[in-house]
Amino acid sequence: MTRTTPRGRIAAAVAAALLAAVALVGPAAHAATPAGSSVQGQENLILCTGSVTIDYSPALRPLPEPTTQTVVERLGADGGGGCTGPFAGGSASTVFQQEVSCLVQGLGDTLVENVVTYDWHDGRSSTIRYPVTTVVRLANQLVVTSTGTVTAGYGTGALSERVAVYPDLDVLSCLTSGVARQTGLLTVTIA
Repeated sequence: MTRTTPRGRIAAAVAAALLAAVALVGPAAHAATPAGSSVQGQENLILCTGSVTIDYSPALRPLPEPTTQTVVERLGADGGGGCTGPFAGGSASTVFQQEVSCLVQGLGDTLVENVVTYDWHDGRSSTIRYPVTTVVRLANQLVVTSTGTVTAGYGTGALSERVAVYPDLDVLSCLTSGVARQTGLLTVTIA
């Protein structure tokens, strides 16, 4: 019998999410991109993997409460991943507040619109508005998928999907000291 490590399960979930993202965004990318935009078709597809870290203040506890979340995304080699397309990597940092708890993690994620600016290594940037986010628990993991549109910078008008996969939160920590940080794997597609 083969045993799969937690990192292996996360990698498998990211791979599945990545295939779903390419299937979802790929066929519509050219039609959804306005003429004159920086992204004209598959030749300019941006597909980056990396890591994401969320710091919670105050730490997540069992009951929902207003919580400031600082999200740092690292794409490409800086985040332990890679990129295809015109950029070798990039990063983004966002701060927002929402009511959330470690026992009902994810409920608030469906309510907050995310606006993220990715700063690419060559000095360009892409600002993406993610109005739709879904949260699914799958095989001891939390899969957070955001779908949106590039509103400014490289790829204006293109579709984007961001998939973050986190290990399930430790319930014992939730009930005792709280959960102050969560780290996962990230895939960002712009097409």
